Amino acid sequence: MATLKQIADQTNVSITTVSRVLNEDPTLSVSDAVRKKIIKTARDLKYRIPRKRVKFKPRKEVTIALVYWYDIQKEIDDLYYTQVRKGIEEFAATANIKITIVYKKKGGYERKDFKSPDGLICVGKFSPEEVKYFASITPKIVFVDYSPKVTRYDSVVIDFKRSLRKVIEFLIWKGYEKIGYIGGVEYVNKEIFLGERRERYFKKYLQAKGKLDASYLHLGGFTFDSGYITMKKILKGKKRAEVYVCANDTIAFGAMKAIREHGLKIPDDIGIMGFNDIPKAKTSSPPLSSMHVNMEFMGEQALNSVLELIEGRNIAIQKVIPTKVINRGTLRK
Repeated sequence: MATLKQIADQTNVSITTVSRVLNEDPTLSVSDAVRKKIIKTARDLKYRIPRKRVKFKPRKEVTIALVYWYDIQKEIDDLYYTQVRKGIEEFAATANIKITIVYKKKGGYERKDFKSPDGLICVGKFSPEEVKYFASITPKIVFVDYSPKVTRYDSVVIDFKRSLRKVIEFLIWKGYEKIGYIGGVEYVNKEIFLGERRERYFKKYLQAKGKLDASYLHLGGFTFDSGYITMKKILKGKKRAEVYVCANDTIAFGAMKAIREHGLKIPDDIGIMGFNDIPKAKTSSPPLSSMHVNMEFMGEQALNSVLELIEGRNIAIQKVIPTKVINRGTLRK
């Protein structure tokens, strides 16, 4: 198996630089030419970073059903879950693991779509009835971005509490006094409303800092169009915040478009902070500041967990993935 030293020797850079490039360190300053050379060399040598090497390699082929809480079209629109899926599929490719995809249809889930899996990775939010249904298919279940019962089911989740506290402390350190929020609402189905954790923690920590103004809080959907429409309404009003934290990057991109159309500058007139740090955040104009969530790593950890369950572990584990503030061009210096 290739090593970092071999890659460093062939590219004439340090082992540290190779490691930081392959682990996508956003703080690393290196030319695109060097970055591409390192990545190409790593691919040629078939190098895999340690976290993408499976802990358990099944003796026979294992089938894992990846269950989504929505249909195929919404997966295309939501890059957050697409990145989680990428982590699962890339990780599965290193071992004898077959991944099948199960989408939610109009009437719910159909048994024939599961094809007798050895384990399930359920991505999104699910009703108690759906969780019970999944358990009837197999007890080897891991939930991603949702934790229905920590004592019974494995889960991989984000530390939203600490994430929102980090965001608020960072923005206050930046000198922002009027801090707003643009978010969405989440429904498992028409009858079950989950609320929105990011908004809840945002309000809690902003209030603790004595800076909460409810007129700066706006809820819509988790889409580009919702961010665009919401910001258009904000700009038509007489009162607005200095900076807006968006519940995801897609909302932020919609808000940025509305700001530009209004003839205002980002971040001089209005600052924008996203959440998730999807790949497009680095290349937007200006590059989007965002809360980095290692979505691929969440997928990898989910797959590791379900393999452990298949191997015989019978104690539920919850993995809480930390986040990191990435400061780019949409916040003032």
